[in-house]
Amino acid sequence: MKYLVAFLGSSPGAFMERVLLAFVRSLRTFVQGVLAALVSAFAGMSIFDAGYGKAFSFAVIAAGITALTSFLHNVAGFLPDDPTQTAPPKRQSVRAEASTAR
Repeated sequence: MKYLVAFLGSSPGAFMERVLLAFVRSLRTFVQGVLAALVSAFAGMSIFDAGYGKAFSFAVIAAGITALTSFLHNVAGFLPDDPTQTAPPKRQSVRAEASTAR
């Protein structure tokens, strides 16, 4: 059951924290997809009668759809929190860090 929750779970934290975390994770997914598109476009040229640019464009669109899906999955509030993900650590203000350093 814990693997199912990890598979279906969303990002932890309050809503706005989840939105920011989901955006960063979906951006990472998009960059991974674009990097994969650089290579997969060569295969697309063989399968479809298209040039590298057109095959690359389709692969980038697919990466964008995947990133959007990743974002929605991480933001979804009705899904349980994924126990394998952690919320980013809280940042202290510069003033608080300076006063604790004294």
